[in-house]
Amino acid sequence: MAVTRLALRHFRNITAADLSLCAGANLFCGPNGSGKTSLLESVHMLATGRSFRSRQHKSVIQEGADGLTVFAQLDSGYSLGIERLVDGGGRIRINQAPAESSSQLASCLPLQVINSESFSALDGGPGVRRRLLDWTVFHVEHSFAQAWKNYQIALRQRNALLRRGKIDAGLLSVWEQRLVESGVRVDSLRRELFKGLRSALLSLTAELPGSPVARVELSYRKGWRKELGLLEALQESRDGDIAQGHTRVGPHRADLRFTIGGEAAQNILSRGQQKMLVCALRTAMAELVCNHRGRPVFLVDDLPAELDESNQQLFAHWVSRCASQVLVTGIEVEATSRPWLQLSSPWNNPRVFHVEHGCISAESSAAQ
Repeated sequence: MAVTRLALRHFRNITAADLSLCAGANLFCGPNGSGKTSLLESVHMLATGRSFRSRQHKSVIQEGADGLTVFAQLDSGYSLGIERLVDGGGRIRINQAPAESSSQLASCLPLQVINSESFSALDGGPGVRRRLLDWTVFHVEHSFAQAWKNYQIALRQRNALLRRGKIDAGLLSVWEQRLVESGVRVDSLRRELFKGLRSALLSLTAELPGSPVARVELSYRKGWRKELGLLEALQESRDGDIAQGHTRVGPHRADLRFTIGGEAAQNILSRGQQKMLVCALRTAMAELVCNHRGRPVFLVDDLPAELDESNQQLFAHWVSRCASQVLVTGIEVEATSRPWLQLSSPWNNPRVFHVEHGCISAESSAAQ
């Protein structure tokens, strides 16, 4: 799945743009603050319904405008459109028809993002890593979305009962049973997917001999004590849950751990090594998805930052094996294009765009 046309209006400092993109690599080069990251952000909004820099739509709309629009045509035949208004309104459309939810967008355009926020996979909270795992499960196992929705409904109901004070034991038992039914399913799908994710990650990091990244171990924590069933864990935790007013065990507390010799990986790896581990993780996720849903699109903000030339080249090689397309930002054309020129077609003929003051102009390919 690749974006063949991207059109946007009043998106941050970009008043209007209408771009033809190619399969393989698309490079957006220009000075800092020119609007390069905003282009990536607009594609992310098309795939998720929101920006990756802000949850407030108003902050993304160009100053003085009533709203923004982003539109894309995909090589799969789909067209996606997003409208966000200053007053909080807006629309999501797929093939000109209203979409029921942003998850429909994600199904049409699987997306991987590597930017400054990607380091939170290592140093952020469990929720960040859980969302990465769930993105992969969502695109591989079609039943996951409904199981997770059912679990969240039951979780909200149990939490509401816990906060009520005097608890109806019968009603609590009903929602706990529903929580267990959906929670066990969620955990089962995650654990099965995790086996493939770990294998794919370790296969990639093995291509970094001599680096501590090659010694990283990945483990999965399901969110409750491994020797207990979920119902037992909920019953054991009930008194404490009542005291705190929320459910403290279950799949909503699951986590991934990256370790080296038992130590948290981020405490050992340099910044550049952490970025390479994140690149390997994102690539492993994409490899699993491309076997089931089609090749994802990668958005990479400032690839040269914190990666030396050999690691940039290795990452470009990884992406070419599992992605349909990559949109990459950088300051200089030569440095940004170099990792891609050594690959096979179509990756070795990237399309180059110059970005400055919110204006985007297509240039000749970097290979020329």
